[in-house]
Amino acid sequence: METYREFLDRIQFFEHQKWSFGPEYFNGNPSLVKKVQPDNTFRPFYGDTVVYNLDDAVKERLEMWLNTLYTEVPECFCERLVTDTFHMTLHDLCNSQDYSEIAEEVEVNKEKMLGLCKEIPKFNVIKMKSKYIFNMVNTSLVLGLYPADETEYRNLMTLYDTFNEVKKLSYPLTPHITLAYYNVHGFNETSAGKLEELVCQLNCAELENEMEIVLKAEKLYYQHFDSMNHYTNVLPVFGE
Repeated sequence: METYREFLDRIQFFEHQKWSFGPEYFNGNPSLVKKVQPDNTFRPFYGDTVVYNLDDAVKERLEMWLNTLYTEVPECFCERLVTDTFHMTLHDLCNSQDYSEIAEEVEVNKEKMLGLCKEIPKFNVIKMKSKYIFNMVNTSLVLGLYPADETEYRNLMTLYDTFNEVKKLSYPLTPHITLAYYNVHGFNETSAGKLEELVCQLNCAELENEMEIVLKAEKLYYQHFDSMNHYTNVLPVFGE
């Protein structure tokens, strides 16, 4: 496991206040087509995950940012995410465009979750802070988060490592909230420049004083999804 310092150094490497899509036409990550149809609506995409649902006050603030982005540069994005879907993923599990490919694994994961939920250490709250809005692997615009201190980091990673018993991942945790997926066809350099400037303004004005986001035990859920805009709570990690 990374130390807290190593974690901060890693996310600092790619989470910046100001960044660029480059001087040419922006073509998003080819993997976008798995989640977004040619008409820029979300396509069926199935899987399961462990997420923290967010408080309404946080969702409302994120909604304000999206109002600005979708008003000023709507051509940069696909279908808008429903505000209620905003969450912080704690641990990815499985996903596929074809549910039949993962149906058995999802059922196995659910059974493992039922067993783990009886033993998992409970932290009533984990305090996070917002960092910057940034480009996540040319797929989406996200708000980066980080644990407020080393104790919060250890608590978060204790939970994360527990869910590795359900499915071990090959990549480290980068806490974030997905705000919007890009236009599946990409966008030109003029639109890219406008988006860069808008994000820089948001990062300067809104995030100069870091927003505290409290992850609450009662909002930690094992979920199923059938698109990036529709998640269903299957079971609360710590019970009702």
